[in-house]
Amino acid sequence: MDLTKAWLKIERFFGTLKFAVIILSVFSILMIIGTLLESTYGTDYANRMIYKTWLFMGVQFLMFLSITMALFLRLPPKKTFYGFYTIHIGLILMACGSFITWHSGIDGHVTLDPNTPTQKVELGEDQVQVRLPQKGKMAVLNLPYTPLETDLKEEYNEIKFKTFYPYSENKLEWIEEKSQYPLGVSFPSTQYLLFNDNISQDFVLSLHPEAPNFRSSMTMGLLNLHYLPEKLAECFGRKNPSKLIFWDSIKRECYTPEEKNISINKTTEGKSFVILKDGETLYSFFPELSPWPYNDQKEPITQSPIRVFNKLLFEKKPHLFLFGRKAAFSVEGEWEVLTIKNEDTVDLPWMGFELQVLNHTTSKVPAEVPYYVSPIQKESKLIRGDQKAILTEIRGQNYWVTDKKPLNLLVDGENIKIHLVKKTLSLPFELTLNRFKMKTNPGTNEPASYESFVQLFTENGTQNHHIFMNNPLKFQGFTFYQSSYYKLGDGQIYGSVLSANIDPGRPFKYLGSVLLVFGGFWHYMIRRKKKSPNSKFKTSEALS
Repeated sequence: MDLTKAWLKIERFFGTLKFAVIILSVFSILMIIGTLLESTYGTDYANRMIYKTWLFMGVQFLMFLSITMALFLRLPPKKTFYGFYTIHIGLILMACGSFITWHSGIDGHVTLDPNTPTQKVELGEDQVQVRLPQKGKMAVLNLPYTPLETDLKEEYNEIKFKTFYPYSENKLEWIEEKSQYPLGVSFPSTQYLLFNDNISQDFVLSLHPEAPNFRSSMTMGLLNLHYLPEKLAECFGRKNPSKLIFWDSIKRECYTPEEKNISINKTTEGKSFVILKDGETLYSFFPELSPWPYNDQKEPITQSPIRVFNKLLFEKKPHLFLFGRKAAFSVEGEWEVLTIKNEDTVDLPWMGFELQVLNHTTSKVPAEVPYYVSPIQKESKLIRGDQKAILTEIRGQNYWVTDKKPLNLLVDGENIKIHLVKKTLSLPFELTLNRFKMKTNPGTNEPASYESFVQLFTENGTQNHHIFMNNPLKFQGFTFYQSSYYKLGDGQIYGSVLSANIDPGRPFKYLGSVLLVFGGFWHYMIRRKKKSPNSKFKTSEALS
């Protein structure tokens, strides 16, 4: 008897109109917040913050409970409630279908490079993969599905995982060297600012072996930049007729052929060559072809400690040589070397550009360090925070791993590879993009529509399919929709992104939708008949 009373209390609490209004209001508020978050921060952020949280799932469960209890309160069946029953059964079926989809469905995307078969579907969840190739081991850590910075307390094989950023950007920091180097050996790194009246660009060039993200050369428009050891600057300013400079990376010294009485010879084709003796070793240089000496097989020796710079090769196009706080360039065949003091700037001979040194060091290492940011979405693409990062600790040293750059480390002669990737699954068939087609709005480069022509490779042969808006590819339970695209290189070659979806709850949701519409119409007709003057019903009952 007590159980019956308790059940009646549960029915009356969860099945009342008051509870239904409250829980629907909470659901509506969450939906409004989720929509606003999605429009500003992106779909993934809204999923992490609202749609795929236990709070949102709990609210939907309470809605399901409210609908079910409201149905029980109106039992045994009455003819006047047939429409009401149909509506609520439809809602229950839709809720069951949504739960089945959430529990057993698949929602990811397939990235298709042109003419490259793939079977991989990327899902929304993040994970860290640790590979120890020499031991034949691999471990996977699933990361929390959260929109916020999260502290981790996970460890594997002396690797500690400390902090996870689901959204991040890099900032420049100058950190201490991790390795010990011989006394007197230093590796310079410099941050510059290049600007004129129209543009301004800061950049970092480095010779430090612990700064793999920063190069010693780069191109900015038509200007080529080269970063060299500081001692080379004095040789670039010397007015030697040959315009050749030799650099010895072991002795850390530069010299010209004229200073060492080195002969410059000519081949039968008129090319210059130099035979240089260093101790017992002879080096053959062809300065017009390569800065490196050549061996007997006419192959460049890129590990040679001596290389040659032919200044003649850098006089026809804009080339700027940087040596920390010194800069060298050619003006009509005449070379100038300028010193950049503290916060002063120097004028360059191209387009009114000026150069300033923002930071220069020979003891610290430039590093791109991730920091957490709230993402920002524009035109369905993240323009900020499109990088995920995780902080790891190995043997007391901190290392950042991002989804754009994995970590490859050698510890005690053993390779350690750490990748931050999306969770994936393998398709039982292959997809290949044969052609991508995009139409733009008249007079603009904005895409109006895009479509993919793909090949499907199965055990039964090859199939050709055309995927575009409202024309997905359906195969073996998967549905592939045209989702997005991306550009490859600087040309007009594009890759395609397809949404990959399996929705086992779809039949329940479709049936529930049909019952919802039919029940609404039936309920309306019953109410209308009930209010008719000829109706045999003389009283009306409140309906939830």
